[in-house]
Amino acid sequence: MDDKERFDTAMKYLLKAEGGYSNNKYDKGGATNFGITQKTYDLYRKKRGLVIQPVINITKQEAYEIYYSEYWVLSGADKIENFSLALVLFDSAVNHGLGNAKKLFEKSKGDVNTFLNLRREKYKAIVKNNPSQKIFLKGWMNRIDNLNKFIINNS
Repeated sequence: MDDKERFDTAMKYLLKAEGGYSNNKYDKGGATNFGITQKTYDLYRKKRGLVIQPVINITKQEAYEIYYSEYWVLSGADKIENFSLALVLFDSAVNHGLGNAKKLFEKSKGDVNTFLNLRREKYKAIVKNNPSQKIFLKGWMNRIDNLNKFIINNS
């Protein structure tokens, strides 16, 4: 699989996990569409000299471009030969931020199951530190379970 095929496969999982437009008052990211926050979308449009607009108007093509350049490549997922590991790193960068994803990756020593378990622990720690985030815990755990199923089905 070349990089484009690997990224396209990763996006099949990611877009399903992220869904469409959301603006939950408890979500620290605020309004999102395809999992892209308004802040990230604003930066993307500014870099290209485009007028800022609400993230509800983001196109799938724009989402792909953002995910590729800002998450797939910057996380280093494009350089990891093991697709399963690359996918977990990519999804972690999207969901936890690049810095946290890289720390979890290093701590996992390249083991996919360890990486997934570290993410579960990270989610639990988020809730412990901020109980208002408990409403997201079941969804976060489902995300890890669904990611694991996707990996198994695409190995």
